[in-house]
Amino acid sequence: MSAELDEHIGEIIEQYNGTADVPFSGAIRVQAMGQIVEKGIGSANRSERIPNRPDTRFGIASGCKIFTAAAICQLAEQGKLRFDDRLLDLVSADFPHFDPGVTVHHLLTHSSGVPDYFDEDVMDDFSELWRAVPSYAMQTPSDLLPLFQNGAMKFSPGETFAYCNSGFILLG
Repeated sequence: MSAELDEHIGEIIEQYNGTADVPFSGAIRVQAMGQIVEKGIGSANRSERIPNRPDTRFGIASGCKIFTAAAICQLAEQGKLRFDDRLLDLVSADFPHFDPGVTVHHLLTHSSGVPDYFDEDVMDDFSELWRAVPSYAMQTPSDLLPLFQNGAMKFSPGETFAYCNSGFILLG
């Protein structure tokens, strides 16, 4: 790694952090002048003062919903599924209390009525969710199903809008 490039990047970050309301905290990778610089800046976990590293994995929460939606739209464009396909025809898991009319469209538009694994009407502390089963144990979308698959529908599909993380787990 070029010490000059590393120093220059450090100066840029320092300059930004001097004017920012919230200092930059994250990981960067810069490729310039035939060199690559990777570094972690700030904290991966502020409360425990765990520093960021170049390989720190960040939770991006709902930021990934757009990627899921884009992938679903690509599958629809390729004719591999349709927006009016029903959940029960696409996912083999058991959903004993879900309305059989839930479609891909309902899931994409937060109008499915399926129960959310983090229901803000029931709990207000997201960390409560991970006390029994830590989030790092969730490796695939299927691992999240037990958090909501036996829940009761909140409303009939298409009846109203209610932001629903579970719908995007099902799309995944």
